[in-house]
Amino acid sequence: MRDRMLMKDEKLNSIVEFDLGNIAQFISFDLIKENKTRFVHINNYNKREGCTEKELVEKLIKSAPSKSVNIRSYSPNTMKGNKLIINKKLEDIKEILDIIKNNRAEGKYSIINENIDINDGGVSGVALGDILEFSPKDTPKCVDKDGICLLPREFGYNILEKIYGFKPEINFDPNYRVEFSIHPKRQGVDKRHTIIWEYEHYDNINYECKISWPNKFSRFIGDKAFGLLVADALGLQVPKTTVISRNVAPFTFGKSTGLYEKWIRTCPIVKEPGKYFTGDSWIDPFELMNNEENKGNEDVNIASILSQDSVEAVFSGASIVKKSMENDIIEGVSGKGDAFMIGEKNNHILPEAVIRGVKRLNNKIRSYYRYIGEVSIEWVYDGEHVWIVQLNQLKSKGNKNIIVEGNPLYYKEFDVSNSLDELRELIKNIKEKNIGIELIGNIGITSHYGDLLRLANIPSKLNRV
Repeated sequence: MRDRMLMKDEKLNSIVEFDLGNIAQFISFDLIKENKTRFVHINNYNKREGCTEKELVEKLIKSAPSKSVNIRSYSPNTMKGNKLIINKKLEDIKEILDIIKNNRAEGKYSIINENIDINDGGVSGVALGDILEFSPKDTPKCVDKDGICLLPREFGYNILEKIYGFKPEINFDPNYRVEFSIHPKRQGVDKRHTIIWEYEHYDNINYECKISWPNKFSRFIGDKAFGLLVADALGLQVPKTTVISRNVAPFTFGKSTGLYEKWIRTCPIVKEPGKYFTGDSWIDPFELMNNEENKGNEDVNIASILSQDSVEAVFSGASIVKKSMENDIIEGVSGKGDAFMIGEKNNHILPEAVIRGVKRLNNKIRSYYRYIGEVSIEWVYDGEHVWIVQLNQLKSKGNKNIIVEGNPLYYKEFDVSNSLDELRELIKNIKEKNIGIELIGNIGITSHYGDLLRLANIPSKLNRV
């Protein structure tokens, strides 16, 4: 392939030349001769001006919305792994020119590109084969770090388009590894939302994609919002939801339920079962945010507020969806399910029509097992449809009375007439001591009591009385 022979700046130029996408504004300089450029892509630049290196760099800095640049270098024998120098401004012009001079002395080409803010609410990452990996507040090098968000490519495009309003413009076939970033405000040479930073061709790409959260992106928009976006991308019945986020502009996804009433839900950065507020009528979101933040242990605990279409709750409940249908757990009550989820209302025997509807939902979710593994859901049945109002990934296995498998020294009993906060305190006290917890009470294994134990990975079981 020809592109495997191209230098870094030649690749960037080819993206413009062959209309393969949008790039950051940049200049690259010759290896030997001072003031000789290889490529210049600066908006509103007249190539007949005959500028010096200093003048060109100054024009680039002034043209960049950030008013700053990054400096990269490479040599024909060392295309990768060279030092990246970031965020240099007009007052640093002498330092920038010295870096270019030193690179030339070391036999390296220099690329000066506009610095695009990584804290603008967008994400950066890599597309390769059938996978899309990305993180907020980072460069494409984020894929070398922990906490990356990994999604099937089209699945990822779907979620990003729901959030930002546009589909990433990555016009390369799956055999290319493409470094990209997307931005809420238009950027780069063509003033578009997607920037391509690098591409490289590979043969026989075949990677297996397994979605896992929490990750840096789920924390960025909120755990509950991320789970619902996954459910929506799977084509499940998710009530129409507007996410009012700290980090990105409000966005909406899901389907209208036919009701005009709104639920309001707090969306923590990471899942905290039963800890934060959910209400069935609208209240002041600013006051709610202030009150709920005080419940957490960090400076910032709530990522977003959700406004969600109400569902006529004929029956409500939760389900655990396993790899095999016979191991599924379906639990619920008549009416609203919030009291059931916090252990204040006992599990009911559900009508056959409700069980059939939830089973159909579970089977649809199970068809994506290779991507999401075992999950728990919270559902609401309106007399016709089963709506999914929460989707969480499970990290543990077990039979229908086991919450988390293990061989502890002993099980400490915990009566579910006690509060979730008391269970949190017990978990904190026995963590790392190889002590299990046996829940005593006629509650669902899918309740928030079970959620807390699964999240803490405490060996645990349920003893219904």
